[in-house]
Amino acid sequence: MKNRMLLIVLSLISVVAILFASCGKPAPVTPSPGLPEDLTPDATPPTEPVTEVDIEGFAFKPETLTIPVGTTITWHNKDSVPHTVTSRENTFDGGVSYNDTYTYTFKQRGTFEYFCTIHPFMEGKVVVE
Repeated sequence: MKNRMLLIVLSLISVVAILFASCGKPAPVTPSPGLPEDLTPDATPPTEPVTEVDIEGFAFKPETLTIPVGTTITWHNKDSVPHTVTSRENTFDGGVSYNDTYTYTFKQRGTFEYFCTIHPFMEGKVVVE
């Protein structure tokens, strides 16, 4: 009986050891013949331009953003107080309550500086190329 119990315990330990050993790094993926390298399973998709700005800690994050013409930016207020997103050129202006958003589409090239009218030390810039 003791030998049988010992055999069962050792078998369970072996199974667990095999399971943990198989949880290592995945095998590297090699490109399939005939497929372009960017279509292989581990290829990283192209990154889109940042189109969101967080309002957090009384700051716009990121503070400066460079985007192509036609990009829509959404500002998301994560602070517990209201803010505004107001351009210095009067191009756009929106109030943003807690957990609210303001969205604007940039249809022309240029540099657009903006700030919060409630907290004027909060400043940001959008460069549209």
